Amino acid sequence: MKHISQFLLTAVVLIGLASCEKDNFGPTIFVDSQKDTTAYTYAFDQWLDSAFVKPYNCEFRYKLDDAAMDPNYNVVPVRLGMADTLAHLALYLWYNVYDTVLNRVQDSTFLFDNGPRMIQIVGSSMINASQGTEKLGYAEGGIKITLMKINKMSWTDMELLNEYIFKTMHHEFSHILHQKKTYPKDYESITPGDYDPTGWQYMSEDEAHKRGFVSNYARCSTHEDFVETIANYIVKSDTYWNNMLKKAGTEGAGYINQKLDMVKTWLWEQWKISLYQMHLEVANRQTFLNYDEIMKGNYDYHTFPNYDPSKELKYNPADDIIKK
Repeated sequence: MKHISQFLLTAVVLIGLASCEKDNFGPTIFVDSQKDTTAYTYAFDQWLDSAFVKPYNCEFRYKLDDAAMDPNYNVVPVRLGMADTLAHLALYLWYNVYDTVLNRVQDSTFLFDNGPRMIQIVGSSMINASQGTEKLGYAEGGIKITLMKINKMSWTDMELLNEYIFKTMHHEFSHILHQKKTYPKDYESITPGDYDPTGWQYMSEDEAHKRGFVSNYARCSTHEDFVETIANYIVKSDTYWNNMLKKAGTEGAGYINQKLDMVKTWLWEQWKISLYQMHLEVANRQTFLNYDEIMKGNYDYHTFPNYDPSKELKYNPADDIIKK
């Protein structure tokens, strides 16, 4: 994270028994509620029900509920236009990615069964002035993911969107997955002496790479390292990843590649998720991102007017863990 030396990205994961068990709520945990048809947001609320609740068993919450936020922080609501754009973008760059990749190997109920039950978006971040920290996102008990600082997003800056939103989403969702099916214990033995839960923020990104971590935040703990490896590989370009390995040197790159192979194997064996295919799908969707199309509800980039087959990254079976 380029800004992590100034701000601490804290991923708080509250792990409880409920997060490790399949929810037994029947077809959906949400029921149709009486909505004020005269409200300004009525049409948007109805669309969110059809786009998130029904297919994914998830409430996309943009209205700020003070009772659901940490009272130690002052936050502001997200602007309606920002919420609308982010909801469509989340379908295009997150939900539809899993749908596309997973539908090749299993049925389409994966996110309905395992995805977060609530996504809460907030306009600002949580600032701790005394510690100089900024909280950008967190997950709670495998149920809820909170994404912050949405009002500061620039929809044309994909690096910013990945850093604040989509890497965070993949990071937090990976926590949900490893809470349900624990990651391999051997992962802890790759770089066992380099974890620092209280001082990770004082190490630069470049130094963290040389130590075998994809980010300095990955040094916080083994489980943060595990999900950071997944999230960074999904959203980062091949150019970024190769440059990172080059700067990491022989030893650091060896550790990172060992970790990447382990998370690839775990995701495939436990969840039938091809991390390589996730990476390709996200890269192609970012390349051909077209807001006019996604705001119309079209999430198939192959049909976008700016789609160019010559620029699409192609699947190579030899690079996929499925074939190894």
